[in-house]
Amino acid sequence: MISIICTLGIMSAFAAFESQKRTTTAGSDAQQSGSFAAVALEREIRTAGSALVQGKNYGVWGCAITAYSQATKRLPRASALAAPFANWPLRTLATPVLVASGGATNPDVIGIVRGNPSLRVFKTNVTSTSGANVVVDNAFGFATGDYVLISDKSGSCTLGKAQSVTIGSGTGTIVLTAGDAPSGSFDGTYTGSAYLMDWGLDPAVTLFGVDTTTNSLLSYDLLQRSATSSAALPGVPIADSVVNMKALYGVDDGAGTGHVAGDGIIDEWVQPSGATWGIAALSPATDTPAAVLARAQILAVRVAVVVQSRQMERAAPATAASVQGAGYIGYTGPTTLTLFPDQATANQYTITTSSSYRYKVYDMVIPIRNNYIKQYF
Repeated sequence: MISIICTLGIMSAFAAFESQKRTTTAGSDAQQSGSFAAVALEREIRTAGSALVQGKNYGVWGCAITAYSQATKRLPRASALAAPFANWPLRTLATPVLVASGGATNPDVIGIVRGNPSLRVFKTNVTSTSGANVVVDNAFGFATGDYVLISDKSGSCTLGKAQSVTIGSGTGTIVLTAGDAPSGSFDGTYTGSAYLMDWGLDPAVTLFGVDTTTNSLLSYDLLQRSATSSAALPGVPIADSVVNMKALYGVDDGAGTGHVAGDGIIDEWVQPSGATWGIAALSPATDTPAAVLARAQILAVRVAVVVQSRQMERAAPATAASVQGAGYIGYTGPTTLTLFPDQATANQYTITTSSSYRYKVYDMVIPIRNNYIKQYF
């Protein structure tokens, strides 16, 4: 009898310790995933707009991107993407950061555009195009394998890949790679005063969204450059235990007493929805002055990433004398979670949570640094 009593006591203590260890381990794993997701998002958003900074003067900023890979047209898309990116529009603009709202409770989708040229090339005049050959007034800074973007301020632009670059005296020729440009050529698409900008070896036109079936933060390459065929690749998981992601725009629109639009100071935070800040309003089928102005006023993004522990907790007993035992301590968490609680009610999101899991929110403000540049050359 003494042995049985001791064994029961030991097993009770061991069970309590093991339960606490699983809770601690699962919580630590969720926090690690949340930290990684936050770092990955911040890195991408902070570098968004690279290679576009001078494009506001040369028809690049806000142009609708046409892109090919594996001889397949990737942008603009012919049909909507699958979840969790289904709310992203068919057209993608050369704008550093845009957000497609998931509504009141579903995760948002964040899209970023950037280049990574080794040298800053922001204004190269296109002299002529003939087949795969693009003749420019100066090819200095372009390199074989670089992606180049051509625009004529018409509201559209095309991305291609340089197969070879020849630098001459007062001129240069860039030969495009077949399969990574419309029929391997810009011929017939751009005439007159067009500009070519270098986007480097590894540009990104990337979406970030949350798959709520697997609780994963996914990235999706809209250019599909790593595809080996015309078939599109799926989203790539970059962090697990992520159950939601919501965002706000920090805008310099002059709202509020004493605020001045265009002074480079965030005047208010707004949800990425509605007639001004919704993705449809910011990227209409035909660009408008209002959309151009609104995109230029977005100076920062505030992102809330919600992570959930993998460990399902036993519910706390209704009374100390419940069937779980008088000494049992359970967990009953909240059933809702408010994001951006310091904001006005109109900017807050209330999402449903399970009382059997633990949650942590990573809330970060990320400046869109390349949108602050006001001096153009």
